[in-house]
Amino acid sequence: MAAYGQSSPPEYHMPNIPHHLPLLLSYGGGDMLSDVKDVQLLLNDLSNHDADKLVAQLVKEYAHLDFVMGVNAKQVVYDGLTSHLFSS
Repeated sequence: MAAYGQSSPPEYHMPNIPHHLPLLLSYGGGDMLSDVKDVQLLLNDLSNHDADKLVAQLVKEYAHLDFVMGVNAKQVVYDGLTSHLFSS
């Protein structure tokens, strides 16, 4: 943390993300590391983001590692992600 001159990194203000930047937030209903309430807080912070550039996708049956190791992650998450990024 020496780079920050403090014991923890500074808070990043999510509304500073450029509003035209395409974002896809994909989160799992069974994810113990990324709680649905935390995702809602993040979405609240991004409330001024361009609506057509922000997509939130809840995958109810997914836990944290399913986004990386899920046998259907390509179809469930990554096909939509690449489509959103390249169409924006």
